[in-house]
Amino acid sequence: MKRTLGMVAILVAVVAATVCGTMWALSSPPGSSPDDNYHQATIWCVGATESSSADTCRVVGTSETTGGRVVEVPALVANPSCYAFDPAQSGACQLPLRGRTATTEALDNGTYPGGFYDVMHLLVRDSVPESVLSMRIANVALGALLLGAIALVTTAAVRRLMAITVTTVLVPLGWFMLASVNPTSWALSGLTAFGFALHTALLVPERRRRVPALVLAALGLTMALSARGDAPAYAGVVTVALCILHWRTLWADKRLVVLPVLVGVVCLWRLLVAAQVASIAGASAETDRTVDQVLPNLLSEFPTLFSGMFGYGFGLGWLDTPVNAVTAFPAVLVVGFLGLTGLGRMSVPKALAALLIFLPMLVLPLMTLYRARLVVGESVQPRYILPLMPILLAVLLVDRVADRALTLSRVQAVAIGLALAVANTAAIYANARRYVTGIDGPVHIDHLEWWWQSAPSPGTVAVVGGLSFAVLAATMVASSWRPTVHPSADATTGRPTSGPRHDPTPDPDPVPSPSPEVPA
Repeated sequence: MKRTLGMVAILVAVVAATVCGTMWALSSPPGSSPDDNYHQATIWCVGATESSSADTCRVVGTSETTGGRVVEVPALVANPSCYAFDPAQSGACQLPLRGRTATTEALDNGTYPGGFYDVMHLLVRDSVPESVLSMRIANVALGALLLGAIALVTTAAVRRLMAITVTTVLVPLGWFMLASVNPTSWALSGLTAFGFALHTALLVPERRRRVPALVLAALGLTMALSARGDAPAYAGVVTVALCILHWRTLWADKRLVVLPVLVGVVCLWRLLVAAQVASIAGASAETDRTVDQVLPNLLSEFPTLFSGMFGYGFGLGWLDTPVNAVTAFPAVLVVGFLGLTGLGRMSVPKALAALLIFLPMLVLPLMTLYRARLVVGESVQPRYILPLMPILLAVLLVDRVADRALTLSRVQAVAIGLALAVANTAAIYANARRYVTGIDGPVHIDHLEWWWQSAPSPGTVAVVGGLSFAVLAATMVASSWRPTVHPSADATTGRPTSGPRHDPTPDPDPVPSPSPEVPA
């Protein structure tokens, strides 16, 4: 009975996440995520030749500047972002583009791995808006199903970890990117799934659960590696971090070492052929700024690269869609609270694992900006380091031993769930309003300059997105719905004597650990 209820809860969470992501997909028109003109043209032009139809994609020449293809595609594919960098401009500027074609050379010619584009091309139809919407929903559903499958085979502690992490770390940028045709969608969901699945495989001793976990880890890794060129480096970092976290398990069963070795070989191979990483490594100055002009800015403003994931310092879309304080403040506050809570239960392996994940998130963006002589806010965006954020938070929320996760109190879980449900609802509405009327329009949307055909109203989309997120957050609340007991409480009264509070309740689905970690 208990197992059946658990499976039902996972199914409800998967459906709720898919509905929430679908509402995010509806909240903006085609071309609304960064570089969508580039990514859309690449998706439409998979396998295109000179004899292909221009209604999809036809090669019409070779670029004199890049040497790549020049193609003819629907104008709404090549030039969808007529509203970019002008937040007062609604999506209505796309209306004259319908039924027309345009030429462009802004498409991928080998910089990205390509697998993401191949799969998305399968969803190309005659209608560009319908095609984009189906791709967005498919990406959301794929991520939700993959994480739901991991939840089925993992332990109760990891399910609690997944519920807390996924609920808190995606508002608002994570949801926006998941529900997009940007390769970051797969990098985020794939790397998150890979991390949780590998964590599970190193935890569970039973073959019946370890094998499915490894299969799901392989699927997540494949998604990430087929999406972005920097994903191999990120996957390698996650792998090493989890090996540190589980070093006692690997030491006790050395056969498991083959897992990180295989991942390392695959990631190294992909890394060596990744043009994106090569371009970062060879970055050169793009401005005339001196070191004295750049360095103070980088040292004082770098936190916005992290807070930008949660709506503070960077906008959504082409960085031109601001979210309200009712979104940014709770999101930053909750993630900060959870991170500091995790720091309160530290061990040497956990500290090293968290540091290993955090350093690339900090160093790589700053190094790129420094070498290009750029300041924070130029070129490098929070979405580049977003794929590592769920795993970083998950590592911080692991207890001192890897088979347990920290537990929120009832009040904390409910407060976090309610705050983020409001934040998510407000973010969907703000994103929709920006494209329906522009941010110069009334706060209450009273007319539609742009909207999808046959779609619910923007207000309905925001409400449904908020309610579905609340259902998802309820799984996090339910997983934390246990009393917090003091470790030295009197057996009769239950009152604490002294010392810090933590949750000593045995995990309902425990996995034996060789021995406890040594506290830092």
